Amino acid sequence: MTIPFGEPEPSDALLSKSVTSTRLRAWLTQRLRQLAAAQRVQDARALRSEFSIE
Repeated sequence: MTIPFGEPEPSDALLSKSVTSTRLRAWLTQRLRQLAAAQRVQDARALRSEFSIE
């Protein structure tokens, strides 16, 4: 898996954060949401199979 750092850009003096770190934080947040959603689906499937009546 590659992390999209993008092109290096000058840092934002007002926020004292670089654009790259802001982009990276946004990417990580999105990825964590995707992983959390996938985990919920996996947990739901596990519960469904655990309580299935056959």
